[in-house]
Amino acid sequence: MTLSPHLTLSFHDGMLRLQGEPGVLAAEGHVQRHPLGMWIAPAHRYAHLLARCAELGIVIEDHAARYLATASLTHTESLDPFDFQKEAIEAWQRNKRQGVVVLPTGAGKSFMTRLLIAQLAIQDAACSALVVVPTRALLYQWRAQMHSAFSEDVGMVGDDEFDLRPLTVTTYASARMHMHHIGNRWKLAVFDEVHRKMGEGASSKAARFCLAPFRLGLTATPRPQEVPLLAGLIGPTVFERTTEEMIEREVLSVYERKLVRLSPTEDEVAEFHRIKEPMERVWMRAREAHRVRESAWLVRERLYYPDDVALAQRSQLQALRYWQSVPSRFARLAEILQQHPRDRILIFTESRHAAFEISRRFLIPSVTADIDGDERAFYLTAFARGRCRALVTAKALEEGIDLPDANIAVILAGGGRTTTDPISYIQRRGRILRKRQGKRALVYEISWSLPKSNKEPDAASP
Repeated sequence: MTLSPHLTLSFHDGMLRLQGEPGVLAAEGHVQRHPLGMWIAPAHRYAHLLARCAELGIVIEDHAARYLATASLTHTESLDPFDFQKEAIEAWQRNKRQGVVVLPTGAGKSFMTRLLIAQLAIQDAACSALVVVPTRALLYQWRAQMHSAFSEDVGMVGDDEFDLRPLTVTTYASARMHMHHIGNRWKLAVFDEVHRKMGEGASSKAARFCLAPFRLGLTATPRPQEVPLLAGLIGPTVFERTTEEMIEREVLSVYERKLVRLSPTEDEVAEFHRIKEPMERVWMRAREAHRVRESAWLVRERLYYPDDVALAQRSQLQALRYWQSVPSRFARLAEILQQHPRDRILIFTESRHAAFEISRRFLIPSVTADIDGDERAFYLTAFARGRCRALVTAKALEEGIDLPDANIAVILAGGGRTTTDPISYIQRRGRILRKRQGKRALVYEISWSLPKSNKEPDAASP
């Protein structure tokens, strides 16, 4: 089979479509035959496909990329970059402008990214940029930072906005819905907190359906099992520094960790099991009938006693919520708040319900995914200006949010675990490590485990 002297490449529905006879490209697996007869390749393979065509001397008429035109970007931030930030940019540039940068929270990944965008704008006038973030809070934070850094209007896709500009920010959720038809508009794609979303099948569409030849992943907590996936979608890890290195170089604040182990009272345990009693009755009846040999026993039990199972599941949820707000747990939190009347405190819980309960009891603003952007911005601004000394959250402030004045984190572990998930702990700790003169950070981790009934197996636990 001979090579065609001319091939045409286009972008359609998140895929690259090749017209012409691919020859070696097909033999090497760069393109595959679609059931309808056309030749296709995943959009994220765009740069690799063009590079291979250049090596083989294949002429490509490229209609795939439709980059938004960028004006002359002027970077106006007065901060000087650290040496490690320059080194990270250089390492990424050397790897054909693809790869993942691993830096601890508070080490300036977003500032480094803005420097990188400014450099690319000087080198390449067509280098438009899309930043993909995990939460709405980060959506607005990145938008404000980019606007401040470049004095340019920044587009946004998400939270009921669809505004495409040379500099645009979006969430993974919005990218998953729209990337298949807008994924050819930007030459640089930045995937923030890539550890959190890219391992999920649906969210990986944000990278799969984007053809941007320049790709940057940012994370503080890479998961080893996701490294091969990230290498294929974004690139290998090109630069990495640890929290300990950044503390030693005085980039991050020194911190102290205090592990607080609490034991519930007999009355609290008794109340927990009283609330949960409908579930225990359902399980005892199923066990006596020999219907609990598999983990899906409760689903089967619903076929026999739908009303009893519905009541049991409600009691299970109510028991869990009670356990997340027992008096002895909140009494310890009250002691911590009293010990630090002049500090800036972030309280992390395992659920939004627990966050709302703390907000109600202690009159502390709750920042969760339920509140709108204006309310969230109001609370964060009040915290930054010292108008409120504490915020409580479940997940919304766990990643990426810039709160440099926070110096104490209170982590309430719960659910079925005795301690916080390691990655969540690193992210939450990172919220208070941003450097300030004379600052010393303190992390309280209040460990708390869920009591189990002797009557009920693990499968019935929430």
